Amino acid sequence: MRLSIRPSFIIWAGVAYGAVVHVPIKSSVVLKPNEAYTITIEATEPMEIGWQAVQSPRCTTNCVQATDLTGGINYTIATALGATRKYTPASGKISVEYKNVSSAPVTINVYRVQRTCDAEACKFLEEDQKGRWLVYKIDEFKTIATSKDGSYSVISGVTIGGRPFSFRAVWWTDDKTALLVNCAPFVKKYLDNHTPKEQYRPYIISGQAIGEAANIVLKSIDTCAPKAPNFGVPDKNVFK
Repeated sequence: MRLSIRPSFIIWAGVAYGAVVHVPIKSSVVLKPNEAYTITIEATEPMEIGWQAVQSPRCTTNCVQATDLTGGINYTIATALGATRKYTPASGKISVEYKNVSSAPVTINVYRVQRTCDAEACKFLEEDQKGRWLVYKIDEFKTIATSKDGSYSVISGVTIGGRPFSFRAVWWTDDKTALLVNCAPFVKKYLDNHTPKEQYRPYIISGQAIGEAANIVLKSIDTCAPKAPNFGVPDKNVFK
């Protein structure tokens, strides 16, 4: 549970340091009610594949169901507009079934997702890395250094428990629809103005962590808030 807090951050939409391209696999596939279409692709590594409903009028229910037939667990997802998922090949192939589970015809485009990244932050981010929720409860900031392109900052200081810390905070994502939380300007202002720590402690920075100890990268940052002593977080998710 998270309590109401006073935020201190900048929210902005899509920074253009990368691109997401849809590479067609099969376009304009018409599916009658209960009809299914299966694609099989040769692959030697995981691949992100998606589909999009393109007929008019659009679906008003979850009209297309995608099922992974590659092997093992047959993961299934049904939506109205489309979806993407990363599939792992088996015996050099990926197979996905698309079934019309509605009562009206649908037309879909099936595509491969190709992602590129030119942000400085991308040099230490790997596509398959999964993060864990981690919260810094900060007593005092010591330094901040932001990359030239603004995609990440290295922040150091001391937690309320007295432990020194240093981590890289990523302000970039290739999701153009995401609202990005960036607290770097406020941290820099505290340091430039020599703001007494009593005016912001404890300062909360929360996100998804990759790595351990001095090599932590914090991405998907969702909270930057000063004077938030009642920020609700399980003890196991607090940096100590």
